[in-house]
Amino acid sequence: MLKSVTYEVLFRVRIKTEPGEVVCITGDCSELGNWNLYKGPRLRRETQCKAAPESVAQGACKNGQNGDVWAKKITFHGSINTHYRYYVARVYHDDDEDSVLVMRWETNIKPRKFSITEAMSICEPPLEDIAVFGEYDGHCHITNGWLTDQAQINIHLHGSPIKIWNAKLRDQQLSIKCTPLDHKYRDEHMNDEGETLPEAAQAIVSVVKLEHGQSKARCQGEYGIMYTQGSNISFKIQTLEPENTGLQLDFYMHQTEPSPSNRGTSPIPASTSPVSNDPSSIILTQEGAIPTVKHIGYSFILPLEVHSSTDRRTVPITSLKHHPLGQITFDYLLIKPLIGAQFSLEVTYQNYWKAREPLDIGHRGMGMSYSNKCKMLAATRENTIKSLQDAANHGADFVELDVHLTKDKQAIVYHDFKVQIAYRKKRQGELEILQVPVKDLKLSELQHMKFVHREEELHDEDTDPEDLQPFPTVARCLQAVDLHTGFNIEIKYPQWLENHNAHEQENYYDLNEFIDVILRVIFENHGGRRIVFTSFDCNSCIIYFWKQRRETSNYSFPMLYLQSTMIIWTMEIT
Repeated sequence: MLKSVTYEVLFRVRIKTEPGEVVCITGDCSELGNWNLYKGPRLRRETQCKAAPESVAQGACKNGQNGDVWAKKITFHGSINTHYRYYVARVYHDDDEDSVLVMRWETNIKPRKFSITEAMSICEPPLEDIAVFGEYDGHCHITNGWLTDQAQINIHLHGSPIKIWNAKLRDQQLSIKCTPLDHKYRDEHMNDEGETLPEAAQAIVSVVKLEHGQSKARCQGEYGIMYTQGSNISFKIQTLEPENTGLQLDFYMHQTEPSPSNRGTSPIPASTSPVSNDPSSIILTQEGAIPTVKHIGYSFILPLEVHSSTDRRTVPITSLKHHPLGQITFDYLLIKPLIGAQFSLEVTYQNYWKAREPLDIGHRGMGMSYSNKCKMLAATRENTIKSLQDAANHGADFVELDVHLTKDKQAIVYHDFKVQIAYRKKRQGELEILQVPVKDLKLSELQHMKFVHREEELHDEDTDPEDLQPFPTVARCLQAVDLHTGFNIEIKYPQWLENHNAHEQENYYDLNEFIDVILRVIFENHGGRRIVFTSFDCNSCIIYFWKQRRETSNYSFPMLYLQSTMIIWTMEIT
């Protein structure tokens, strides 16, 4: 009987990588780190592609043509069958421990498999046994990483964000490039006049544009990305130190000059001519014309206030001669990692959708029970344990529920941002309605309220059982409703309502804090339930997507962006 075995395996994979990236391997044994991203062995570049490097198209399976070969020989002790995956990371060394940033990883449902028994049965192994990143078993799935140790800063330009005051430059074609700067030692670097801050060595910049062919995140071109009035552009900066990372925006003017042989001749039909290898830096020129690029100005964005997740700011644009040139307005979103969460590379179901018939989803359980617009109201009070259970018992595939936070940061189920509290005037004794935000009341205060419809009479006695009481906690709902019933959890984060010219709820919780509380409740209580997050707030969707990309119990939940308009524009939020 074979009781123990020791053998060596040479792992080789071909993949296109960016400078600073390293290919790693992880699997279901200690030699491969037990799916732990920090313990996965790092491969070495065996051969280097001679072709010009291209920006890695996130999620695209085009790694086998010109990619580099990465390899490592690993010794196994006693493992007969080994399951494993490859992933691409950036590793930053610190005094205490390394920081590992997963850039992308193989996400086929089934991992790769190596069997020493099958390997030994092959008389003549293939001469060129090189895997292609993401491609095996007839499938190709590559998914971007998530926030592990780093934070992400999104700089979003939309509408008409740039105002140029110089009339000569106003109608010119411009491009914008974003460069992260390290402010950690700014007092030391700025002693000499004219000395500039160094680039942030541990920051990664990508850009995405809401335009056909450019809606995938990619590296910037030599001159950044082309800007036109009405452009929708997002710069994404991942950094280990958001509190010390500032940004420099450089503005370039793109012009064309006729070649000497074409001067004085009649115009020639326009054609496309790239300024650089980046497809986002393409401008229209005449045949034979010479494209020229001129650096005209810059803006500085100081390190963002790390206690605020989102805001809008305006900064000046300064010319190279230090004259005011204009201004740029942007929205920023700061996404922080979920502290304390343990993540795994074993499997993810986030991007897999099974082909099936339409689902039956119980809205707020058995439907709305309080509405002036709905004629057929549910008999069971909405967003209660009883309503969710009844919907599950009547065959609902999923139940939809709305989530808020109380003053003591408890995740509860309730639809509106405010509760209407009845009180009596001193003299007339008439009942009046006072609106109080849910966030300003503790869980115990909410659950001790007598809850009635405004047209019902107010009685002193409350005989409703616990499962019919409003404001159940999300944890209680997850524990009380049949595990086979999926949850559609709508994240209620307040927004500005254009049609009402009012904000749904001002002075609300910080977005990162709000999401962290809800995610921890879900991770601790989901029990393997099918869960889909939804929200009308796009920033909530982006943050949820990055914070819960993977979780140790092998569940990561899809996040869907809700829209009430007829036309929906999509941009990659990863």
